[in-house]
Amino acid sequence: MNSLGIYFGSKLIAISETKGKKLVNNTQVLQAVAPAGELEEKVPMEAKMVELVALFKDELRRGNIDSKRASICLSGKDLIIRNFEMPVLPRQELHAAVNFEAKKYIPFKVEEMVSDFQVQLDKINNKNLILFMGIKRDVLDRYIAIMNELNIKVDAIEYSAFSALRALKLANVNLKGINGVLWGDLKSEEEVNFIVLEDGFPLFSRDIFLTGGPGAEATEGAAEESSGMALEKLKTEIRVSLDYYHRKFPSKDIKNLFFMSNPENRSAIESFLSELGLSAKLLDVNKFIGQSVPYSLNFIKGYCVSLFKAIKLDISINLLTAQKKAHAAGERGLKLDKSQISDLIRGMKIDFRVVVLGILICAAIFGFGYYRITPLSTNINEIMGNRIKVSSIDEKAKYEDLVSISTKTKNKLGAIGDLVNKQTYLTQVLEAIAGASSSGIQLTDLVFNKKDDGSSDLIITGMVYLGDADSEFGAANQFISNLKRDPEFSKYFNTINIASLNQGMLDKRNVTNFRIECKGNR
Repeated sequence: MNSLGIYFGSKLIAISETKGKKLVNNTQVLQAVAPAGELEEKVPMEAKMVELVALFKDELRRGNIDSKRASICLSGKDLIIRNFEMPVLPRQELHAAVNFEAKKYIPFKVEEMVSDFQVQLDKINNKNLILFMGIKRDVLDRYIAIMNELNIKVDAIEYSAFSALRALKLANVNLKGINGVLWGDLKSEEEVNFIVLEDGFPLFSRDIFLTGGPGAEATEGAAEESSGMALEKLKTEIRVSLDYYHRKFPSKDIKNLFFMSNPENRSAIESFLSELGLSAKLLDVNKFIGQSVPYSLNFIKGYCVSLFKAIKLDISINLLTAQKKAHAAGERGLKLDKSQISDLIRGMKIDFRVVVLGILICAAIFGFGYYRITPLSTNINEIMGNRIKVSSIDEKAKYEDLVSISTKTKNKLGAIGDLVNKQTYLTQVLEAIAGASSSGIQLTDLVFNKKDDGSSDLIITGMVYLGDADSEFGAANQFISNLKRDPEFSKYFNTINIASLNQGMLDKRNVTNFRIECKGNR
């Protein structure tokens, strides 16, 4: 039986049909692209889905594709993928602990998403390495609804960069040890994926958008320059990614780095990776597919996910399975079948003497209760009448109401006290920033935000111009290091990270732009 693999990219949907591991057919569907706001305001999601389903049906009919089972993979823009460490816990406690930890990385409620995770034991450090993946429920339901409209049963839903790891299996690559992977297509506006694996388990993964992110529009007349600019930006992003990885895993050096890219960029990428001290190894798509096809990362992802049943990965996360487990858990409960209910009713016999006795007992209890409560009610009314009247409090307020009012008042007084006692004095912070900067660094924006919980955030935006990209990159990193070492600055901000570091233009000169995010705990 033939299998379908479908990759939902930012602008293209790649469809591959395979029999076993052999490619039978491949095609693509171009999605209508418009700015996000325009889509939301002018085009209802239902109308978009109807249009997409119609395009899908036409393309499947044109390609004579009639398979009714498919595996799909999604772009990183639809998913939340995080790696973090946790102590070794009993299995029954692990799920709740992972969900609690994942809340730090999710910008919405955990209940609004479908999630799954995989655990790898780090025996050397005696810790659990967690690979967490999640997707918003409504987004997942939308993809499944599209497949239902096409009358196609879905077997699996994966992250596209992980699906493409089947290319390593096809090429008989030995994944023992620490290996890096770079999936790139510098001619496409789709994401570039960078992954670091330890014995096939992802330690680190990152999506890189070389054109400004999904939905970004290409400027007219920039086709000739786009490939060169994309290559330079890719180099910068790879440096940033490796810098972050080495800081997080200083003892786990990358042994080999396998990459796929457009033919015209392969030698440049290989030379760049060699300069970084990495053993770069090219994966030739045509060799492991067994036939000549034009290079397209979209096609590779669609083809690789079609091999879901033919080639098993070391990564077991399947969001479709996670959704089914969530539904099963929600429906699970105490249920009696019809035969059990019938047997229960059949065994019951009614004795009217017992019923009458029960009624008399209830009446006696009610009468005795009324007798006991009458003097107490009279006493309460007298106390309520003698209570001092306060204009802002209802005279009929109960004790619980008064406790609630008292608690709210204390909270307000506490908030006022926090405003007075926990102020952040920016003079010391600004002096620290000035002292940490060096020649060539120019700050363009400072954004300070004081939150309701007393914590504060500071975003520093600037640029470096030294005439050399590597020197500018080093100057920006030195600036961050100086801030971390400054005792006054670190007193207010305990977390200082670089959010972005990329090349840009200013007055026809190449400069390095940076953005630093500082978080405080005061």
